[in-house]
Order: sequence, then C-alpha cells, then structure tokens
Amino acid sequence: MIDRPAVSCHRSHRRRERGSAFIVALLVLLVMTVAGLALTLMTQTEVRIGANEREANRTFYASDSGIHVASARTLYAKNTQTLTVLLNTTQQDTGASSAPPLTFADQISVTPLYPVYPGPAFETSINQNQQTQYCAVTHVVNATSLRAGQLGSTTQNMAQKLVGSMIELQPWPRADALKYNPQTVTGLRF
Repeated sequence: MIDRPAVSCHRSHRRRERGSAFIVALLVLLVMTVAGLALTLMTQTEVRIGANEREANRTFYASDSGIHVASARTLYAKNTQTLTVLLNTTQQDTGASSAPPLTFADQISVTPLYPVYPGPAFETSINQNQQTQYCAVTHVVNATSLRAGQLGSTTQNMAQKLVGSMIELQPWPRADALKYNPQTVTGLRF
C-alpha cells in the first residue's frame, strides 16, 4: 500500500502542470505579435519620412534649377522679368503614356536678378584691347518651388521651398553695370 499513495501523489502533481505549456506558448505568441506590430509601425513611419524627404529634395532642386534658368536668361538675353515655370511631373515619374487621374506638379517662381555690386572681371583677358569694357556683377535672386498633388478638383500642397542665392555674372558690359549703381563702378579699374 505504500506504493499507491506515492503514485497518486505524482499523478496529481502532473495534473496541476497540465496547460502550463499552453500558457507559455500563448505568452510567447503575444510577445511576437506585439514585436511584429511594432516593426510594422516603425517601417510605415520610415517610409513616410522617406517620402517626405524625397518631396522636400524635389522642391529644393526645382528651386535651384529655377535660379540657374533665370541666371542664364539674365546673362544671355538680359531678360530680368519674373520667371514662373509649371512642370507636370506625373508622366515623368510614372512612365505612363497618358496622364492618370492623380497628378503631381511643381510650380517654380523666380524673382528677377537684382544687381547688388559690380566689380572687376578677375582672371579674364576679356578687357584687353576691347572697345567694350566688362565687369562682374553680383546679383541677388530668390526662387520658390511648390509641389502639389491634384486628384480631380482637390489640390493638396505637398512641399514648398524658398531658396535665396547670390550669383556673380560675368562678363557683364560695364555700361550696363553703370545703370545699376554708378558710384560703385566709377572707382573700378578696368
């Protein structure tokens, strides 16, 4: 009779442990689910941050391009009017043959180049034996780029950048530079 109580005691101890592996498995599954959801949320956040950074970079480079276009217009055509460019970039981005219902566009506005300081044209031999004397003129310019998305009649601004720059354009005819600030140019040696 001594053996029987020991066996029944052992069995009752096992009955109390029954289901503990199930609870441990559920806890591990719960922890893994929470970790998976956290990683999913972090990934979605990183994707949004990357998309916003891409839009900000696009608008910055669009503004910078506007400054370069305005500088070229001013240097070669002496065109100092405000420059506004509208670029529809949807087809370029997607490679679609026709415009989809959702479109993206950049609007670039560039101020005229305002001359600030005319100075001598350094490191050039352009003024040697020439009738027309040339100088280098420093200009100030601002460009604003606005990137927007449009779906039907709804438009949403996605990013906007303002870029300011000082640009020295040369060779610039000295006679044109005198129009801007005659006091500064008269003391220059050419």
